[in-house]
Amino acid sequence: TSFGGILLAGKTNAVGQLRLSPAGFVWRVKNSDREVTVAKADLTRLEWLRGARGKQLRCVLRGGLSVAFEGFRDEDFAGLDAFVRANGLGGEGGVRDARISSRGWCWGELEAEGGTLTMFSRDKDGKSGTGTDKQEVFSVPLQEVSQVSLPNKNELALEFGVDDTAEPSDECLVEMRFAIPDEDRAKALDAAVRKRADTSAFAGESIVNFPEVPVFVPRGRYEVDLFPNHIKMHGKSVDFKILYSSISRLFLLPKPDEIHVTFVMSLDPPVRQGNTMYPHLVFQFKSDEECDAEINIPADELEGKFNGKLKPKESGEVWRVFSKVTRHISGKPLHVPKSYESFHKQRAVRTALGANEGYLFFLESSFFFVIKPPTYIRFDDVQSVEFKRMELERRFDLLIIHSLGQCLFSNIERVEFDKIYEFLKSKNLPVEHVQTAAAEAPNLMLDDDGESDEEDDDFDPSKAPGAAAKKAGGGAKADSDGEPMEEEEEEE
Repeated sequence: TSFGGILLAGKTNAVGQLRLSPAGFVWRVKNSDREVTVAKADLTRLEWLRGARGKQLRCVLRGGLSVAFEGFRDEDFAGLDAFVRANGLGGEGGVRDARISSRGWCWGELEAEGGTLTMFSRDKDGKSGTGTDKQEVFSVPLQEVSQVSLPNKNELALEFGVDDTAEPSDECLVEMRFAIPDEDRAKALDAAVRKRADTSAFAGESIVNFPEVPVFVPRGRYEVDLFPNHIKMHGKSVDFKILYSSISRLFLLPKPDEIHVTFVMSLDPPVRQGNTMYPHLVFQFKSDEECDAEINIPADELEGKFNGKLKPKESGEVWRVFSKVTRHISGKPLHVPKSYESFHKQRAVRTALGANEGYLFFLESSFFFVIKPPTYIRFDDVQSVEFKRMELERRFDLLIIHSLGQCLFSNIERVEFDKIYEFLKSKNLPVEHVQTAAAEAPNLMLDDDGESDEEDDDFDPSKAPGAAAKKAGGGAKADSDGEPMEEEEEEE
C-alpha cells in the first residue's frame, strides 16, 4: 500500500511517496536519495490529526520520539486504518484520532515528555485543560533541538539544527522562544529539555579561548572559544555556535592600510541574528597586537592529531595565532592573496561597492570585497569583466558580471589599471571592451602582450613595505613557526 503527495511534516516542502508494508513505513522523495524509515518494532502508537497541509499521520516511537507525515485526504483514513490493524502496526487500536486545539491561542502549558515538547491549551478559567478537555496546540520533537538556553530568567530559547532534508529554497524553523512567568518552572523546563535534546554536536570542553575579539560582521566584540566540533562566539546580546562542518572556507586578508588584518569565515548554512543572515563572519585584528594562547589538548594528542603543527602554547600576533589555530582545529583550508600586487605594492585596491567603501582582494581563484557587505565571487562564476568610466582622469570603475548578478566596484585609482588588467588576463577572465578603455586612457601603458614585466613574488613578510606591513604580510605566506600555508584551492 502506498500514498503519493505526502510531505514530512514540519521539515520540508519536498513531496514524496509513503509506502506501507508489514515491516513499517518508508517515505521517499522521487529522484532523490532522501528517505525516512519507520520500523514496526519502533512504533508505539499512530495518531490521525489535522495538519497544515491536509490530514497528518503521526508515528510515536519508543522513547517518546515522533515523526509525522502530512498530506493525506479524509478518505485515506479507512484504508490506512485497515492496513495498520491487519499488520499489527502501532499496537492495538489501529490509528487513533488525536484532538488538536483550533482556538488559535498562543499560550498554554508546556510539557516535556519522552522526546517531545508539547504545548496544551488552557480552558476558559485560565487553567490547563485536563482529561477530555486537554487539547494539544503543537509539539516539537526534541531530537531536532541543537541548543537550549535561558536568555533571561523568564524565557526559554530553543535553536534547531540544520535540516538535511530541506531544499535550498525551503523556509525552516530555526528558533523558538517561550515566555514563562514562573522562574522555577522555566529552570525546570530548561533542565528537562536539555536532558532530552540532541546537543551532542556542541559537547566537549573549550580547546582555546580568545577574549574580546573584534568582529565587523556582525559588529561587536565577542569572546571566542574553539571546541572539538564547533566555535562559540559569546557577545553582549547574542551568542553564536558554529559547527566546523558549516565552515566552507577561511580567508586571511591583510588590508592595505598596513594597520589591520582581516580574517573571514565563510559559512554554509549562514548564521542568523533575527531576520538577518550572515554568510560571512569578518574579524579584524590590529597587525601588531600580540597574545599567548594555551591549547587545552594533551601534548601527545596534539602531536599525533595535528602532526606537530600546533604547540601547547601559541604566541605571536593575535591575527596569526587566531587564524592558525582556527585553521588547524577546523580542518578547513586558509585562502590568502599571493600573486596579485597593486601599484602601491599591496594585495588589494581601495574601492566602493554601492555606497560602502572597502577593499577588493584579488585571490588565486576568486575576488573578495571587505568589509561591508562581504562579497565573494568565484572566477568560475564570472561571465565578464568590464572597465567603466575610463574617460575620468583619476578614477575608474570595475564591473563584474557573474552567475548570481553583477557587482560594480567604483572609484578605483587610475594607476591600478595596468596591474588589474594584467592579473585578469593571467587568470583568463573574459575582459570586455579593454581596447576601448585603453584608448580612453592614453596615459596607461600596457605591454603588447598584456603581461607584467616581472613576476610577483610570494607574500613574504621580509619584503612587505613598512614595519606594520611586514607583520601583516607574513601570515599570508607562513605561520610564525615558518610553516607554509596551504595553496588556495578551486571551489566546487
